[in-house]
Amino acid sequence: LAFTSRKAVFVPCVREEDRWFDAPRVHRAPLKSVFAVPLVSGSEALGVIGMDAPCFHEARPPDETDTARLEALAAQTAIAVANARLYHASEEDRRRLRTLLDEQQRLRRHVTHLEAHVKATGRFKEIVGDSAALKETVRQAALAAPGDTTILLFGETGSGKELLARFIHERSSRATGPFVPVNCAALPEALVESELFGHEKGAFTGAVARKPGSFEIAHQGTIFLDEIGDLPREAQAKLLRVLQDRQVQRVGSPRSFEVDVRVVAATNQDLEHAIASARFRADLFYRLSVFPIHVPPLRERPEDIEALARYFTAHFSATLRKSVTTLTAAALTRLQEYRWPGNIRELQNVIERAVILAEGAVVDIDAITTGSAFHPAPAVPASSVITLVDAERRAILAALVAAGGRVSGLGGAAELLGLRPTTLHAKMKKLGIRRRPES
Repeated sequence: LAFTSRKAVFVPCVREEDRWFDAPRVHRAPLKSVFAVPLVSGSEALGVIGMDAPCFHEARPPDETDTARLEALAAQTAIAVANARLYHASEEDRRRLRTLLDEQQRLRRHVTHLEAHVKATGRFKEIVGDSAALKETVRQAALAAPGDTTILLFGETGSGKELLARFIHERSSRATGPFVPVNCAALPEALVESELFGHEKGAFTGAVARKPGSFEIAHQGTIFLDEIGDLPREAQAKLLRVLQDRQVQRVGSPRSFEVDVRVVAATNQDLEHAIASARFRADLFYRLSVFPIHVPPLRERPEDIEALARYFTAHFSATLRKSVTTLTAAALTRLQEYRWPGNIRELQNVIERAVILAEGAVVDIDAITTGSAFHPAPAVPASSVITLVDAERRAILAALVAAGGRVSGLGGAAELLGLRPTTLHAKMKKLGIRRRPES
């Protein structure tokens, strides 16, 4: 009765109750009264806990204290029973629970990256410029975006590689999935595998909980591996396996699992030279460079400087709550004279500082140059310019002199120039250079 009604029940005289007249225990034990309370967990009744009294003349009915004590005991017992049932659940149920917890953690990470993405795209979400070099880069990116082809972006630091990677992601079938940027150069060598592939609890000192890696977080989205040339050799081998098998294995786990990820990598290095010097794996390079795209430096697209400067001026004027609306002709001329070794990132910083310094609605030349490390490139006299052929000839002759006329071997001219001996011989023959020049 207590089980079905889910309420406390007191029976003062069991033997006088017709419903229990045939119950064996009623006749085996001299029961007279029973006080029972149901074990309830959530909305489910798990059982009954009760007290009974032997036969005596007058059974004292339970008072409020008795009821409170038994209900408290019943509540604790119900928790213990529920926990025991969960503990003894099937392995399949536990596996499902682990899967749900992993998915919950992945979704939390996804939300975090979406928030970061919104913040990032809220800053600079447009590819600004109308130069032929930029148009060709964007055209190639737009062609490659819809598929799952692995893309390698190569260009100088600050030239806009991550912005182009986001452009590719947002025009792909994975646009609703996560975009996960990873700066390989910033990863501590001891934690590279953990950051990329995740780790299990207890995998190493400090691994207090399971952590999904960037590939796992990027599932059904895009992972952007920036500065891929700085990835340690050991991690390169494991990355290659992930690209080949689409399987990820967390550090400390014997199992691997499948990930559905598109890879866009980027570098500011000459990876072919890194391969020749054994700093980068050739097989990984060929796996990454299925569709290489060159991101031009700002000096190769000077016609875009004015548009970028105006774009950054409007942006920082709004974010800094200023009323700057334009740049003077002198300021624009100064910007266009500079070579921009730091590319768009450097231009962005210069304009931000100029907007801060600007008084009123106009950025003048003084706001760009005063107190900064920014200087225009000095003009080079035409008489001092030499041809590339002459420069190459001078370099080879200087190396031969330094090497005592030797081309091959340790300390030879080929080694000094970073060339293969056969390559140097061919260049010497082409330029008509003698084997032993006079010093």
